[in-house]
Amino acid sequence: MSYPQGPQGPQWHPQQYPQQQYPPQGYPQQGYPPPKKGNGLLIGLIAGGGALVVVVFVILAFVAPGFLLSDSKSSSSAKATQTPLQLNWGPVLAGKFILAVFGDEPDKAAESACADAKDKVRQAAKEYGDRNASLSAKDPREVSPDLIMVTMTGTLDRTEPHNGTMEVRREAGDKYCISSVSPVPAG
Repeated sequence: MSYPQGPQGPQWHPQQYPQQQYPPQGYPQQGYPPPKKGNGLLIGLIAGGGALVVVVFVILAFVAPGFLLSDSKSSSSAKATQTPLQLNWGPVLAGKFILAVFGDEPDKAAESACADAKDKVRQAAKEYGDRNASLSAKDPREVSPDLIMVTMTGTLDRTEPHNGTMEVRREAGDKYCISSVSPVPAG
């Protein structure tokens, strides 16, 4: 096949090649898949991002800082998760107090006292020591969710029977301390 040549060389004649006919817009093409527009990916990314925002909101609103929880609900759940009172701390701290009385060491007794009761516990240990108290601790019982009452029995001045009490309080972080000791009767 020869191409017509003009003064400037071979010339292009579109009528020599068949033109491909495309169907009008809106009609399916025969033999060719429809062109892809990529909208599915965009919709999927938007939906996935929206779901992620909802999940993060729910976690932050109700779990982590819990800014949508009411104060009454959070305080009642804190009480429900509080650990039970450990009654064995009553005799343990009473034992430390009794050893300090036996050793005439009121400052040692104050080491086991709550911050607001150090002076009162120190004074009680001194008075018990001055009366030659011989004490034992027994019967710890729960008085309130954070308070244990311990009975102390024994003698004063080696012959006088004595019954007293000691209160042991639970403070923040499950720390236990002596909050009061019954006063020594005048002898």
